[in-house]
Order: sequence, then structure tokens, then C-alpha cells
Amino acid sequence: MTDLDILDFLEGGDNVLIGQGVAEPPALVEKFIKAARTVDNLTALCGYTLSSAWSAATPGRPNIKAYAAHGALRKLGPGQLDPLPVHLSRMEDHIVSGRLRVDVVLLQVGPADEDGLHDLGATVDYGVVAAEHARVVLVEVNDNMPRTRSARRLHQSKITASLKSSRPLAGSPVRPANDVEIRVAANVASLIPDGAVIQLGASALAEAIAKELRSRRGLRVRSGLVGDWLTGLHEAGAIDSRPGSVVIGLALGSEKLYEFLDGTDVVDFAPISEQTGPTAAAEFSPYFSINSAVEVDLFGQLNSELAGGRYVGAVGGQVDYFRAAHGSEGGLAIVALASASPSGESRIVPSFAHGMVTSLKSDVDVVVTEWGIADIRACSMRERIDRLARIAHPDHRDVLASTRLGWL
Repeated sequence: MTDLDILDFLEGGDNVLIGQGVAEPPALVEKFIKAARTVDNLTALCGYTLSSAWSAATPGRPNIKAYAAHGALRKLGPGQLDPLPVHLSRMEDHIVSGRLRVDVVLLQVGPADEDGLHDLGATVDYGVVAAEHARVVLVEVNDNMPRTRSARRLHQSKITASLKSSRPLAGSPVRPANDVEIRVAANVASLIPDGAVIQLGASALAEAIAKELRSRRGLRVRSGLVGDWLTGLHEAGAIDSRPGSVVIGLALGSEKLYEFLDGTDVVDFAPISEQTGPTAAAEFSPYFSINSAVEVDLFGQLNSELAGGRYVGAVGGQVDYFRAAHGSEGGLAIVALASASPSGESRIVPSFAHGMVTSLKSDVDVVVTEWGIADIRACSMRERIDRLARIAHPDHRDVLASTRLGWL
């Protein structure tokens, strides 16, 4: 089928799960958003979105729920996004149990093999599980999708209808790291030994950290999301070359990244639920989970969701990966961030004015800024305040260090 009328498959009140990353089908998303103008009470269930078509969505048409405000969703108008504050590792369970009802699934996949199995390419997550439980599964079959190693694939018998595509895969361009981020990256890298297992995302800071790690040897990766930094580490000889040394769920980057992933045996794809279980954590040691945040309070709690009154992040997999690091021998849950915002406001704060806490103080081991490293493991409340104030921007240290709470 070269085209399809999506109105033939939608019913009022449908929950429509849309693939994330390169699994987001651009043509089907365009059709869905147009259909939402006439079909009442449609709800989109989203993850990391890349399609520019979301700019045409209007309030309530469709309703938009998402576990993350990444990519195009950050540009939505006030009130258009209704965040799902769930751990990414629980998404499959919520779908299978029916707590998160899925009626229709829209995915982009690779061509089917001789057994009728479609490769999922550079996104292997809850989408294929949702396809097992949905009333309708619509796919965009893109012959540019890289062939990747994964136990999960989609059989053509599960597909209601499809259309073909040869569009270039969407990427997530990353700006160059600034001087502050480069200094943060150097401090983070000082914590990572040869032979470590690392988790990084896809951002300018993640790219800078990976660049600092190119001199390491025997590194392995277990990460929900990777960017172009993966190819840089591989080309530098920093990655363990054995099959399956890299286990990821989602890759976003340039065509070079997708070409590397196509057919390599170094990289396996698996969902976060399989990456962070007790058995997996024990096998991948020492595990260093490296995440960022919008701000950190003086106890070590993280806000990774709200900035300037807008929802910009996610609960996502941050807590999942931090706790996996705790389950490994010698691992660390690391938070890396610049000490101040571009406007000069401290990103280490006495408390969160909005009350949004993504990761608990007990989940964080080390906080890193351009000014140093604060190891807050086994620290009392007062000790945490002292250590975090020392790595704050100099303009804010005295105020933070003198913070006193009535109960402390």
C-alpha cells in the first residue's frame, strides 16, 4: 500500500500510541494530527517526538499525553501537553495491564525479512509491546531504517495496514558544548575508569563527556538513549569490541550513527526494563549512570522536569538507571550540570519553589559542576549543604552555605 486513509481506522475516544525517535512515522503523524480536527476526543500517547507536524496540533485536538517533553513537544503551547510522570521501565507494564489503554499504534519500522518480521531499527521500546495489545496497528515501512540486533521485532501479521517510505531518518542535532560544559565533562570523566559501563543521554554535555572518555579502554554502554558520541567512542577504540558490549534502547543522531548501527554486532537493542533489572545490573559492573537536571537542591534532590514554568523534561529512566548503578559493584549515580543558568541564576538551590522532585536525595551519589565534585554518599543533611555549596557558582556560594532550616 502506498497510501492509506487514517480515518478508516480511528474511532472517537481512541488512545493512539505513537512511536518515539526514529520509530515515529512522520507521514502517519501528519495524517493523525489532521484527522484529530474531525474525530473527537483522540489522545496521543507520545515519547521523544521529532516530527514538525506537532506544531499544527491545537488544544484538545488531539489531547497529548507524554512521558517526556522532548523534541517537538517542548514547542507546544501552554496547556497542550499533559505529562505522564512514570518511570520509563514501567511503561510496558502499564500498557500490558490496561492501566494505560492503547487502541491504535503508529510506528515506523524497517522492511520485513523472509519470515515476515519487521526490524525495529534504532528504537526498541514499549511500542512493539503496545502493538501486541492494540485494536489497530499502522506502520510506515522505511527502507532507510538501520538493521539492528534485538530479540524484539514486529511480525507482519500484527499490522492492520501500512505504507512505504524512503524518507531520510530524523535526527537530533546537538549544538557544540560551551566552555562551562567542557569543564563539567572533564570533572565527570575523572570519575570513570577503564572497563566501566556507562549510561549517557543525547545532549551537548553528553557529547562533551564522551569526548573526554575517548582515551579510556574497554568501556561498555547500557543506556536508554545515545547520540553521535557512540560512534566517536567506537572510532577512538574506547568501546569494548566484543558483540553486545553496547546495549541501548534508542539512538538519535546523524546518518553516520545510523550507518554504524546498521548490522554491527557490537550494539544490541533492548528496552530499559531489560537493561536495569537486578540480574543485568550485577552483570554490568561498575556501572556509572550519568544524568543531568534542571536544578539540584541542597539535599541532592533533582528537578529534571520543570524550567521557567514550563514542562521540559521527564521522569523517564533517570531513577531506573540511578538505582541500577546502586545495584552494581563500584557504580555511581552521577548528576552533571552547569552551576548557573545562562542568565546567571544558580542551578543549585536551597529548595524547589514549585515542589517538582524527579529523583530523591537518596538516589544521587555524586553531583558535578564546572567547579568540582560533591560526593554526597553517606552524608548528613548539614554535610550535603556544605558540599553542594562548595561546587556552586562563586556568586551564590555564600548564600547557599549559610542556608539554615528551622528543623535542622
